[in-house]
Amino acid sequence: MAIVLFETTESVIEVLWDIVLAIYIIRIAFAYFLLTFTSGILLSYTLYRQLQPVTHLTTPQAELALIPIQVVLMALWSRVLIRYYEVPRVLGFRLAIGGLACAMMVGAECLLAFVLYEEGWAGWIWEETDWRAEGALGASLAVFALLPALLIGVEGRGEERDETAHGHEGKSLLDAVYVGTT
Repeated sequence: MAIVLFETTESVIEVLWDIVLAIYIIRIAFAYFLLTFTSGILLSYTLYRQLQPVTHLTTPQAELALIPIQVVLMALWSRVLIRYYEVPRVLGFRLAIGGLACAMMVGAECLLAFVLYEEGWAGWIWEETDWRAEGALGASLAVFALLPALLIGVEGRGEERDETAHGHEGKSLLDAVYVGTT
């Protein structure tokens, strides 16, 4: 005689599994955002404090010169995190990670703009803004969101075999799955 603890055991397990997947995606997206944001800040600081005074670049020129380097950093961090966390080649996972990281990046940019505005830098923000450079930064944000998914096309087919290997390939179904008697 079996005792039924929950009549909806399958749905409880599905909900718990969805929570685990959400935490997995949030953790990777936060790491992707944090690594890209901090390396972008360090790169911007280096460019604006060290390189711009020497080369006499204007602010829009410096922003446009910075974008390709930032895109390379985004691709690097995306690839590193996908390999480190062994993210499967599933388009939905990759789009969720990139989209959530992009939302975090936009939120951080808005928060930073608000802080600068409150500190009295509103004139600098609006007067020094070159809308072509801002459009290019917006396009780089779109690339940032899509990079984890775009890397599916770059990754080799050999990696897919490693992701689906479970160690029971040579066994029959009855040997691989425990079938107990009650």
